[in-house]
Amino acid sequence: MEIAPDATMSGKQRQAYGAARRTAARVLKNRFRTLALTSEAYTKLFRNEGGLSRVRDDLALLIRFVRAWGRGDYRVVPWRALLYATAALVYFVAPADLIPDLLPGLGYVDDVAVVVAVIRTLQSELTAFSAWEAARADAPENA
Repeated sequence: MEIAPDATMSGKQRQAYGAARRTAARVLKNRFRTLALTSEAYTKLFRNEGGLSRVRDDLALLIRFVRAWGRGDYRVVPWRALLYATAALVYFVAPADLIPDLLPGLGYVDDVAVVVAVIRTLQSELTAFSAWEAARADAPENA
């Protein structure tokens, strides 16, 4: 990771993402809360796929990344990467973000910007995670 994701955000976005990062640090201390966050993020993603079409796959990857860690399946995660990914999910599910999600066409603009910034920052970690997922999917069950 070269640059923190908030380096590319506006001032207010950076401030909101900073709050999400602090919340993420607390969430990550409890696996149940971590898994509950991923469930909430999945629910919001699938309920609002149209407004999130640009980042749907990337957001689903972030959710799986955090969920795999929360379940104890994927443990080779640098703390900072896990924190950034979890903060993006906290920001995404938070009802009070910069642009209310209820505004048609505009509501997810800030969520998309945060997800894109985090995905760019975590590219190498997410590539490794995707390879791990693919290898796991190819592995025979009960081997």
